[in-house]
Amino acid sequence: MFKNEFKLRLKMRTMSTQHHDTIKVVIAGIPNSGKSTLVSRISGVFVRTANYPGTTVSVDEVSYSVGKTRVLMVDLPGTYSLRTSMTDEAVASKELLLGDYDGIVVVGSALNPEQSLYLLVQVLELGKPTIFVLNMMDLARRRRVHYNVEAMSKTLGVTIIPAVAVGDEGLRELKTTVVKIRELKTGITNIVNYGKLEKHISTIMNTLGVSRGIAVEILSGNPLLRVLSIKVSHVIEEARREVPNIDYYVTAARWSTVKSLVGKFVTREGKLTLSKYDELFLNPKYGVLLSLLLLFTIAEVIFMVLEPLVNLMSNALDSIPIGNFVSSYVGNELLSSFLINGVWNGVTTLIDFIPYVFGVSFLIAFLEDSGLITRIAFPIERWLRRTGIPSRGLVYLIAGSGCNIPAIMATRAMPSTRDRVLTVLMIPYIPCTARFAIIALIAAAVMPHLIGVVVVIPYVVAFISISIVSRISRVHVRFINENTPYTYELPPLVVPLHKAFTKKIWHYTHDFISRAGVLIIVFIMMTWLLSVSGPRGLVGPEALANPSVLTETWLGIVGKALAPLFNPIGIPWQISASLVYGYIFKEVVLGTLALFYGTEKGGLLYAIGSTLTPASSLALITFITLYSPCIATLIVERKIAGLRLTAINTILQFIIALILAYAVFYIASFIQVIT
Repeated sequence: MFKNEFKLRLKMRTMSTQHHDTIKVVIAGIPNSGKSTLVSRISGVFVRTANYPGTTVSVDEVSYSVGKTRVLMVDLPGTYSLRTSMTDEAVASKELLLGDYDGIVVVGSALNPEQSLYLLVQVLELGKPTIFVLNMMDLARRRRVHYNVEAMSKTLGVTIIPAVAVGDEGLRELKTTVVKIRELKTGITNIVNYGKLEKHISTIMNTLGVSRGIAVEILSGNPLLRVLSIKVSHVIEEARREVPNIDYYVTAARWSTVKSLVGKFVTREGKLTLSKYDELFLNPKYGVLLSLLLLFTIAEVIFMVLEPLVNLMSNALDSIPIGNFVSSYVGNELLSSFLINGVWNGVTTLIDFIPYVFGVSFLIAFLEDSGLITRIAFPIERWLRRTGIPSRGLVYLIAGSGCNIPAIMATRAMPSTRDRVLTVLMIPYIPCTARFAIIALIAAAVMPHLIGVVVVIPYVVAFISISIVSRISRVHVRFINENTPYTYELPPLVVPLHKAFTKKIWHYTHDFISRAGVLIIVFIMMTWLLSVSGPRGLVGPEALANPSVLTETWLGIVGKALAPLFNPIGIPWQISASLVYGYIFKEVVLGTLALFYGTEKGGLLYAIGSTLTPASSLALITFITLYSPCIATLIVERKIAGLRLTAINTILQFIIALILAYAVFYIASFIQVIT
């Protein structure tokens, strides 16, 4: 991800040096203001968006042309202030204070005038040409919040554009105004009166040749300006003798100005009250229960809605006579096997993944843009922290029950690096749909009368494992940064049926296919090679049809090597060998089991049912739930958590899976004996 981002930034900067009419604009805004949606709509380039704080966790650069002018937009992480303790938001503060650009576009939420204007007055002090975009005006009107835009524009000395990022309001005007940003006024830089500090601010401005905003931040002790602070340390010391707590004094002065501006130019009809839905979600008595029920409903939707689609696609793929087609044109048996069992199986596996990815992408995008994600996390914040689960991580854990890959990729929206890594390390412990397919088969084969109870076991095991790994992982990731406290701001509760929402779902789905699609096909072809070759060389396609010959292949050898670990809990080597396939992709485990046991004498269900006892089947279900995610999951996990933590987590998963499998086996055996 970082490599691609670097290439994008380098490309944009190279383009800017080649084009004489290039304007560089910084896009700043408070979290949940629709900033990235605005950038995406104007430029036509997808930028990650969501209806909760912390979506943009790195600097994104996009460019577009208006006539002969190229506009380079730098989309910063959302921030409430130029001084923040949150690591990711510090990126925005640093760029605003020290970056080189022609002007600033401040995106505010019309639903939150106080926070929006608080950021704006700080930006105005920097003395750069500024445009103020009041986004979400449609929702503000609906809630009867009104602005005197013309009067506020004259008072602040900046261009103010009312806008609706998900629609078309204000977008054309903004696009035209950005091109002329160099010609705009800098706004009223001294809109805030700092009283006793004014003389010290002027001294620093004259001494260092910096803007009023930089001078104020130096006095306030902004750590990003520590180098400059040393040069005027005597001024800072003198100011502190007059005003001991400068940071608090500056903040109070700014808020006083903001309240005055809101009182003059913003009117609200009626009092601000929680909606009837928020009263339910945030109720201290049953809000937690309602949130948990909602999460389980989401998980159920993933399975119930996607299953018919997956079955339809699988049946359609099975109806394609690929075997007859290949045999008609390819005479070589080995090449024919490669095309059918390697290439074709790889392509069909990828196609089978797409509905799950689309469904999970839809649910994640809906949670993000609807505003539900904050309402789910807030009531169970205290419980999550006690368990060790990051408060915003729970939604992604639930999303992982559909497919771990898009759930991990979606964690990039989490504002805290520490919590993001912790969540990524825990998601692979959640049984995905593919693992549930294997679990359901085992349950149907051994304990069909208890299948409803058995399929609950993976969730119980996953919860126990997550509780363990969250505490271990917190030790390993302590060096990233301290735990980040969240300030919960309720975003508007909406039904996000608009173009930006559709575009986001498409992007998430396309992103998975483009990133993991080739790897899926390549690794399945590699697995085919392991199935037709061994230490003595090429065994041939016969191994795929003859289980006894398959034992001579690399796959069979690995399975037998793992047998000593599983024999004590009643799991035969054929099953342990098939689990090796699970490290590639879980979907092919069932195919490998069919390969080992064949389809005669009652089929695969009969073979598994006659091989496993209830105790060994429960142990196997426990192991399959936890032992490892697929290779594609590990790849995306590595991109966010790093190679070292991913390797440690994968080994830890196997160990926990094995220990719990043994524990379940002996407990189940004991219960079976006494009953």
